[in-house]
Amino acid sequence: MSNHPYIRVQPPQSALSSADTVLLDRYAAHLERRGHTASTSKAYRKAVVHFLQWHHIAAPALAETVSTETVRVFLDEHLPACRCITLVVRSRKSVRAALNQLLSMNCQPRVIQRDIPPPTAIEASVIAFDDYLRDVCGLAVQTRRGRCREARQFLSDMFGAGPLIVDHITPSVLVDYVTDRACRARGPTATALVGALRSYLRFLRFDGTLVDNLEDAIPSPARWSLAVLPPALDDEQLARFWSVFDRTTAIGKRDYAMARCLADMALRCHEVAQLDLESIDWRGGVLTLAHNKVRRVDRLPLPASTGESLVDYLRYGRPASSSRALFVYHRAPLGQAVAVTTVRGAIRRAFQRAKLPWSGTHVLRHTAARRMLQSSCSIKNIADVLRHRSIDTTAIYTKVDLPQLTCVAQPWPEEWS
Repeated sequence: MSNHPYIRVQPPQSALSSADTVLLDRYAAHLERRGHTASTSKAYRKAVVHFLQWHHIAAPALAETVSTETVRVFLDEHLPACRCITLVVRSRKSVRAALNQLLSMNCQPRVIQRDIPPPTAIEASVIAFDDYLRDVCGLAVQTRRGRCREARQFLSDMFGAGPLIVDHITPSVLVDYVTDRACRARGPTATALVGALRSYLRFLRFDGTLVDNLEDAIPSPARWSLAVLPPALDDEQLARFWSVFDRTTAIGKRDYAMARCLADMALRCHEVAQLDLESIDWRGGVLTLAHNKVRRVDRLPLPASTGESLVDYLRYGRPASSSRALFVYHRAPLGQAVAVTTVRGAIRRAFQRAKLPWSGTHVLRHTAARRMLQSSCSIKNIADVLRHRSIDTTAIYTKVDLPQLTCVAQPWPEEWS
């Protein structure tokens, strides 16, 4: 038998009814509203036609209406042994995606991926840890994801596929583990590891699984304040970065506006993704952040360059949508708010096109701080824009302005020459 996803086989098919035709027309309109491409819509429609033809035969034994259960039976029982004569899609992943859209259109629950094994003891502990970080500590999604990743790695290295025995976590084990990992990781990575492990041990005590206080047994990596200069784009690199955005297209206008928010206003990725139409006071020239890292409302001045890019996108790029999100998808799911990964991906691709050596977005935040410093802004004002809780965090940017530092440098003593 051929491995091609389209296979011609023997048994006959039933004809589609008028009700099926109406359903397919609704389905096509649903896919169009979501912004699916013509080729994807065509493939999805073929999968739904296959399902409906099978459904006419199977419905008496299952149900007269399309439901999650009938879709699951189709995927699990019919598709693997399908001998339909028409040209059908046999890829389970593609068919499931098509039928999930049919279920969503009819307000039915989607079919999730099958054969999901029950969580192991390690995974169950990490899931409970994530709930603790969310419900008790109130941490953001990205922070929780990083801490859970480190906790999962620690438990996997400790216990492998065996049972999770908390009594085996001792001070000497923690010291050896952190020391070994720190030898392979420097700076923020080692610091993140220590913070995650201490947080996980606090969770175990909170949960009652662990009695002893082991957080203090974890050694802290050595870090020297203001030891490293934050990376930033210089004027030539920044000009090259702006030039790679194709502002003649709708997506180019969106990506350029998102980049302006990052580089002009020092916003974080998730803050850009969460902006909505009510965030901007156009008359006052103010942008309001209500969902930020420290859970407070901040009001920031809206630079003219950022405002112009936003106006250009809203007038000539943003698709019509009922969503109040500022930045939305231009493909399926059309008109819905973009994810953090969309913002990150747009900047990463722009760096690649500009042949710049960065892939993360934080360098744009550092660039905004450097430009403010070179414009003679005070450290206090820069700290307010960056939304640092301590002005000491902002002090490192004083090392970036090398031309001004040369003005205060003392001459080399002649007797030392």
